[in-house]
Amino acid sequence: MQTTTRPNVHVRRLPWLAAPAVLVLFVLIVGPALAAAKTVNGEGLLWKVAREGVEPSYLFGTIHITDDRVLDLPEPVRAAFAEADSAVFEVIMSEELKMQMGRSMVLTDGRTLDSMVGPELYARAVEAGERYGFAPTLLRFFKPWALALIFSVPESEMARKATGDLPLDQWLQEKAAETGKSVHALETGEEQISLFNDLPEADQVKMLEVAIEQNQGIEKLFDEMVHLYLDRDVAAITAKMDEQAELDREFAELFLLRFNDERNRTMVKRMAERLREGGAFI
Repeated sequence: MQTTTRPNVHVRRLPWLAAPAVLVLFVLIVGPALAAAKTVNGEGLLWKVAREGVEPSYLFGTIHITDDRVLDLPEPVRAAFAEADSAVFEVIMSEELKMQMGRSMVLTDGRTLDSMVGPELYARAVEAGERYGFAPTLLRFFKPWALALIFSVPESEMARKATGDLPLDQWLQEKAAETGKSVHALETGEEQISLFNDLPEADQVKMLEVAIEQNQGIEKLFDEMVHLYLDRDVAAITAKMDEQAELDREFAELFLLRFNDERNRTMVKRMAERLREGGAFI
């Protein structure tokens, strides 16, 4: 009887790959969207939420990357953050959650990636993995969705995370803790992990195909996205999503429903309590 020897995958060495860190870029790669001309309020990232009798709150659109230009927040954003009594994030990141997310990326059911995706796609995954420093013997034990997330982030961004640079959301989370703000989450780590782990296997393989296809140009796409974000041009980001949509529309629409629309509805419900309290930076 043939057995498969599994290497010890040190999840602490994996760059932090929480779902928020890569979802925006992956949606931008695979997701169709409404035409930019139809994007309501297509400029600006900071919104004031106010009503009589409570302190105003602020909703700020973040991009989950480590780029210094992104961390250099405009003065209105810094002022809104400084004034807030509480800070609310998609998820509260901790060392325990990083380990949990890392473990969730690895196959544990006796199968290997090559047996799941077939020799042709596996060979392409190995080629892409070499650019990130993954040996084939290690690559075989990643789930398809996990590699799709890795290949959806440029090598330069992965390298910065590996050396300890913090993405914007986690940087803000640490600043909130340092200044004594109460910190809240709109999702749990388990919910974010299940977004991927509960995907049908065929959809995971499709994600991997698309991520590998786009990986050669990922640095350029990433840089374009950062510039659009710094310009506060949400409508142009929406247009870029259409431009990059190379999957079939049915799959892409299902992807956006699961990762964007349904989560937005849940987040709105959960942020309502913070808005009623007032003084929140979300």
